[in-house]
Amino acid sequence: MLHRMAQEIQRKLEETEVKTRELEKRGVLVEKSLRGEDSTECSKDESELLQEWFDLMRDRTELRRYEKELMVRAQELELEDRHARLQHDLRERLENSE
Repeated sequence: MLHRMAQEIQRKLEETEVKTRELEKRGVLVEKSLRGEDSTECSKDESELLQEWFDLMRDRTELRRYEKELMVRAQELELEDRHARLQHDLRERLENSE
């Protein structure tokens, strides 16, 4: 069960990484448009571009927070697994010493 949960966390971390890269790419395009270096966003005015940039930064911050939560959960699972293995080892040693 712990193995399955760890795999699920890993999958979510990978998804988060992909989403973060997509947000960062989009952010670069918006920043270039704000500086006047990219004409692909010419239909948007500066206030729309700024709003989009702030939205992207908010989304990126939320993804980073979620990624940190996943990392903490992964550490918890590792500790739970280690605890179970140590308990098993201790029981075996106690049984062998009797």
